[in-house]
Amino acid sequence: MPEAVEIRTSRVINATPFFYGWVVLAAGTLGLLLMGPSQGFTVSLFLDLWVTDLGLSRSTVSLLYGAASLGAAFLLPTAGRLVDRFGPRRAVVVISLGLGLACLWMMNVRGPVTLLVGLLGVRFFGFGSLQIASNNVIAQWFIRRRGFAMGIAGQSLALGLLVYPWLGESMISGWGWRGAWVGFAALTVGVMIPLGWLFFRDAPERYGLTPDGNGAEEAARQRAGAREENWTLAEARQTSAFWIFFAAISVITMTTAGVVFHQVSLFAQRGFDRTVVIRVFQMVAVFTVGGNLLVGKLLDWYTPRRLVTVALGTLVLALLLVQWMSAAWHTVLFSALMGFSGGALRVLDAALWPHYYGRQHLGSIRGLTMMGTMGGTALGPYPLGLSYDHLGSYVPALLLFIGLLGAMAVVLVFLRPPKRRDLELGTKD
Repeated sequence: MPEAVEIRTSRVINATPFFYGWVVLAAGTLGLLLMGPSQGFTVSLFLDLWVTDLGLSRSTVSLLYGAASLGAAFLLPTAGRLVDRFGPRRAVVVISLGLGLACLWMMNVRGPVTLLVGLLGVRFFGFGSLQIASNNVIAQWFIRRRGFAMGIAGQSLALGLLVYPWLGESMISGWGWRGAWVGFAALTVGVMIPLGWLFFRDAPERYGLTPDGNGAEEAARQRAGAREENWTLAEARQTSAFWIFFAAISVITMTTAGVVFHQVSLFAQRGFDRTVVIRVFQMVAVFTVGGNLLVGKLLDWYTPRRLVTVALGTLVLALLLVQWMSAAWHTVLFSALMGFSGGALRVLDAALWPHYYGRQHLGSIRGLTMMGTMGGTALGPYPLGLSYDHLGSYVPALLLFIGLLGAMAVVLVFLRPPKRRDLELGTKD
């Protein structure tokens, strides 16, 4: 962060008897949880209902979901710059209101155009913008303990997998699929807006504090020792590592989104019914907890580059398994692999960008990198839907994903991390 900042006062921070970063971590984690209506595992609950009620094919709905996610991805750099400019506290109020209105729009969907607009709003304000603001505010308050903090924040994915499939299915059964979106709107606006305004705060330096709750002596040692490197977005884009990480995260999210979006049908092809899919979502949530905490702890010992490689390999195993599973224990193993890779991704995507490129311009950097994350979720469902509709099987698309994941793992093994001195010499890493 800049060395000279205007020191602000906050009654909430002053009244907190411990390091306020832990309050920010709790609030940011709830922010990540409350983007649940925009997550693929929630939207997937509505897929078959839209196919039946709106008269659309599975591949058409997949294409609309992908187009909406891709459109949202191109808007995210603007959202990231606004988070940098106005701070996550003010930004999250506007973002939460936007997500609530987008959910309300979904109750009036009548055809492909209105479905596309609704999904665009849900994906942009939820999975994109709310995730940027929540991860940004947590990253500002932690450096040395960032791996641990992001591991805790990553529990939002596990909680989301536990809560939203069950909540969505319950609301659909009780109120119909249109009423379920009204429920999501009320939950988002009623909880996230007051939560963000009351407890989100910008970087600790703005309140005379230091990241991690360091005392004066530890802060002095940090200043005297290795300093955090803060890259601008323009500088970060000049490094090859930036684009390789961008591609790796995109491929992981593309694959995960595709599998989750079509999971009901994928399991049906292997002889499992809808109740098993809901149970698998819940098992994935349990294993995600372990993935979050384990990878968060491993970040204290290993670089994000190595751990992204492990996540890629784990996802390859999951895609191989889903093609031949037939017994109940296979679904448990699948849940373990998907849970670990999903938990690892949530932590790594939040931690690697501030690790390599600093906090000062994190909103702008994450606004661009979230294009890859969102773009991945946009591209993932369509190849699987296309493969099923035209080839009668998901296997060709799954093999394509396996090839992409393996290729990215090989590239990451030989990747050299970004160094500012290389940029100053006019070279790329």
